[in-house]
Amino acid sequence: MSEVIVPERTSVSPAPIVAWTPLGENAILVRSACDAIPAKVPVAVDGNPRNRAQTMVLSWRRPGAEPLAATGFLCLAPAPSVDNSGTGALLIGRPGRPLRLILAAKPQPLQTFLSELAEDAGQAFPSVVDGLLEVLLTGAPNPRRLRAVAMLLQTVARPGGFVEVMGALEGDGIFLQGWTSDFAAGRLKLLIAHGGLSPAHLEAGTFERGDLGEGARGFFGLLEDCQVQQPGEIERLYFRGSDGWRALEVYERYVLLEPITVPGHLRDGLARGTAPQTTTDRLRRASQRFDGRDTVCLLEEPVRAGIDSVTVVEDTGVLIIGWLFDPERRVDAVTLRSGGQSCAVDRLWTRVQRPDVTAAFMEDPRFGPALAARRNSHGFIVFAPKLLPEPGQPLHLAFEVQGTGPAFLPLEPNRAQARRALERVLGLLDPRSSTANAVVERQIAPALQAAEIVPPRAVETLDVGSFDAEAPLGLVIGLDHRQRELSALFALLAMDPEVRPLPIAIAAPSESFDRVGAEARRLARFYGLSVRLVAVEGVEDACDALEAGVRACRFQTVVLLSGAAQIRMPGWLGRLERAYRARGGQCVASPTLLFEDDSIRWAGAWLEGEGASRRIANRFVGYPLDAVGNLGPMEVAAGASECCVLSRAAFIEVGGFARNYFTTAEKGLDLCLKLRMAGSPSLWVPDVEVYAVDDTETAAPHAGALARLADRTSFDRRWALAISNMKG
Repeated sequence: MSEVIVPERTSVSPAPIVAWTPLGENAILVRSACDAIPAKVPVAVDGNPRNRAQTMVLSWRRPGAEPLAATGFLCLAPAPSVDNSGTGALLIGRPGRPLRLILAAKPQPLQTFLSELAEDAGQAFPSVVDGLLEVLLTGAPNPRRLRAVAMLLQTVARPGGFVEVMGALEGDGIFLQGWTSDFAAGRLKLLIAHGGLSPAHLEAGTFERGDLGEGARGFFGLLEDCQVQQPGEIERLYFRGSDGWRALEVYERYVLLEPITVPGHLRDGLARGTAPQTTTDRLRRASQRFDGRDTVCLLEEPVRAGIDSVTVVEDTGVLIIGWLFDPERRVDAVTLRSGGQSCAVDRLWTRVQRPDVTAAFMEDPRFGPALAARRNSHGFIVFAPKLLPEPGQPLHLAFEVQGTGPAFLPLEPNRAQARRALERVLGLLDPRSSTANAVVERQIAPALQAAEIVPPRAVETLDVGSFDAEAPLGLVIGLDHRQRELSALFALLAMDPEVRPLPIAIAAPSESFDRVGAEARRLARFYGLSVRLVAVEGVEDACDALEAGVRACRFQTVVLLSGAAQIRMPGWLGRLERAYRARGGQCVASPTLLFEDDSIRWAGAWLEGEGASRRIANRFVGYPLDAVGNLGPMEVAAGASECCVLSRAAFIEVGGFARNYFTTAEKGLDLCLKLRMAGSPSLWVPDVEVYAVDDTETAAPHAGALARLADRTSFDRRWALAISNMKG
């Protein structure tokens, strides 16, 4: 047929007024009648051929109507001008002569339009609606069109079965199971009613059910590419069957599956049902998810795994100690998962010797032959940073095994504070082994540095005497959990005329506050000292107590004194303070620290080496006191936090002590370097001498060397670059 042209101007007889309803902002649906019309025509709006489009026409016979109106029809047309500047006319091109229509002054509501369409089309209404749905679903959907589709489907869709089971599969859609007699297995297009209407796809398999009538079958599958996120939002599903549109109703008492059980239902459906290969492959991949079971133990391959401990380190990550028996190296990857979070632990872990695992499998005839090489490195320790189990989401390991896909191992984690959890790991290691060093450097140190540890907090204060929290100078004594002899300390403080009038804050762990507080109150009253007792939560060591004590007072200048320090002579504080004032109060003034045999424990921290090899060292450790001679105050790389004088404001400004170390040595060094970078260098005052007892900082004393290694590793990662560029 030759092309039909809509002329620029057409003179025709008066046109009929036709009903119409809007569909979105740019289209309208028009209903009218004529003698004959083809299935595809051009249509122009307002008599303007420039505002025209090709449109599909849906027509039906109107028995008993006059010849000029024997054919009813529907068509989509461009929307008329919103400013009413047009003629309100449509010009439809068709063979012979164009058809001119006048739009009614007001559009009809969609429901009214469809009711009148049903009355006019009669028995042809279902087929007309079927064609109209195809037209409306062609191209980009918009809310008004989809609303029209929903009304049409409610009118014409016939029952097509029921959805009886639903469950969300994380990241992969929604599982559906039910029955129908109207669609085959494979990929099916659907429309989902969920308050609105949206398209989706169903990858479905079918299976026989003895409780259904002839022709009906069970189905299962995954709903994909849909806007619906939760099964409970689904009201109804529409699909195109072989004889028209059908509706899958959601059974009123449907079964809602827990997400973790959905993979098992998919596997069950695949075992008893059928589907095209592409659908089967898609559903099988989706079914290979964790469902709460240990499936590693079910593997035919010589692969087994076990867990010794799993600890969720508060606000930090997950620490796992376990073993993987894989003598033939069948495992390609190991991933820690919880909900949408994951961490490739096999890229981070440190393998350790586990001869006990070798011995356990040596006698097993299934696995013994694979152990000919007698490898013992089956163990592993790994810290997964920033992975924290989500509420309601199980924690598990996924093992990618060659030839079989993933296998899973559920984990039951404990929760612990960072330092205590990591100290337990240190206690399991042999400090003489190279493996222990690797674990410390690759797992323990990064975990401690990543930890977001809550700072210590003063929870209670009690003043004895006329304590002045606003004094220009005050003494802060920090006690850890170990029992200290306070009587000698108080006596020495009271005997020193420069210390006796000062306010003294004593900070102690809240767990020992009753015992320490009672003794301190008695001694303070006896010697007439002004004391504030501070109970502190979150104390791991003396540095934590010192920090809380500093923050519990408002001294302009503070004197820090660790519980590990013991005063050797009167006048120590006056000389330290005078050296501090001589530098304008812009420094950290520290004395010489001695072991109990009068040998040197600390006599300044000094920069040694050049460039990348530069480090901070204590030169005189172990030397006799005479080795330092009669030196005067001098600037050093860092001071000693066990005993020092410094500005409270400077302390607060740099954030106080870092908590991401096991020992007080690195905590003090870190603080002094922060103060140095902020303009308060460290000053060593050699002629002031204070004892500092040699404390073991970790819960497991034999792990002290590993704790120091962890701290040194952490310190170097944080400060190596800055130290390499320091002057002096």
